[in-house]
Amino acid sequence: MIHPIRYYFIVMLVALASKCIAQDTLTTMNVEQKSYQLYLEKKWPELIMFGNKAVHEGFDYFYLQLRIGIAYYEKKNYNVAEGHFRKALSFNSEDELTQEYLYYCYLYVGRYEEARLLSKGFSPTLSEKIGTNKQSRIGFILLEGGTKVTDSVAYYDKNRKTNSNYFNSPIYFQLGLNHYTKNKLSVFNALTYFNQQTFVNQVRQIQYYLKVTIPTKNAWLISPAFHWINIKTTMDVKMAPPKNGPPKPPAQTSTSNFSNYFVGSLMIQKNIRKFTLGLGTTVSNMNNVTQYINFGSLAYSIIGNSSLVFGCTGYLHSEDAYSSSNIAVAPFIYTQPAKWLAFKFSYFSNSKRNILEDNGYLVNNSGDLTTSRYSALMNVTLNKHLSIYGLYQLENKFEGVQEFNYRYNVIVGGLRITP
Repeated sequence: MIHPIRYYFIVMLVALASKCIAQDTLTTMNVEQKSYQLYLEKKWPELIMFGNKAVHEGFDYFYLQLRIGIAYYEKKNYNVAEGHFRKALSFNSEDELTQEYLYYCYLYVGRYEEARLLSKGFSPTLSEKIGTNKQSRIGFILLEGGTKVTDSVAYYDKNRKTNSNYFNSPIYFQLGLNHYTKNKLSVFNALTYFNQQTFVNQVRQIQYYLKVTIPTKNAWLISPAFHWINIKTTMDVKMAPPKNGPPKPPAQTSTSNFSNYFVGSLMIQKNIRKFTLGLGTTVSNMNNVTQYINFGSLAYSIIGNSSLVFGCTGYLHSEDAYSSSNIAVAPFIYTQPAKWLAFKFSYFSNSKRNILEDNGYLVNNSGDLTTSRYSALMNVTLNKHLSIYGLYQLENKFEGVQEFNYRYNVIVGGLRITP
């Protein structure tokens, strides 16, 4: 027989548990009421927690996804907010408020191609409101130049009896243009000039790079690229004196060789919440050697925007049709402490042979191996039309013939003009 006090205690526990269960049980009505109330009160962390719980338990509809997306957006977690806005549009593809929020999510994390593609479906009213009806077809214009300086290693020319650096400081210029075709394709063109005198020869190099970025509706980016490199190599050659006649010292003349090389590359990229994944392959015939470069990249945004991003690109490259393969890695940190200021710090390590990086864009066809490289990039946005940037690199090199190590200090500066 149960004692009356114990019985009363058990009844109270059951009643209390039942009340708690009833409070925790979600219904369509209380999900709508509570999520809307949290939205009105701008309690973004509570709305995120409650909304995600409701979705996990099967309550998934337009307004709930929209409110969760707005909560993430207000917390500046644009990468995660994007997924909720895309989900909301799957319930109501014509909602202009959701379209506008999604557009700015893309814009604030630098996904301009996807923002342009989305804007194609805007109504005239929305296009006029946010200015997409007046977008220039020119994305940006780049003007950059620089040089690099070796350390104190000196070369003694026996013929001229002079001392000089093994490698004189080169001249480098680049002109770049990014433009759009009907907001469907992003096209980047770059024309590069490079000239350097070394203890062996003089190299004049002209390059043209073309990359097309194709955004898809399911948030994939497809980027085929082509690079043409024209190289003129000039060397001083001694000519033997004629056999007949009085002896004469050897004559010295210059001889020039011209070479054309081609690079093809393809990269696909996908954003999944705070992660950006990329895969690609590059094929090159630089220096008449067929090189295959396969690469993969992974970047993680700590809080879902550009404030702090960690990432790494890995390369698997082969010059003998995969009889042997080599690895290169390039980790980086990107930070944007203010809207007008950004930094990128990176490291690169490689072995055996130089490779082409960044979807075939960065060409390293030096005969000397770049064993490692430290880079620091700073970008300052002066106004909505102009930004300036500077790049410093410490490049560690290995000269393969005489087998010595040396370093380059690379300095590059540039302007980015946005119409």
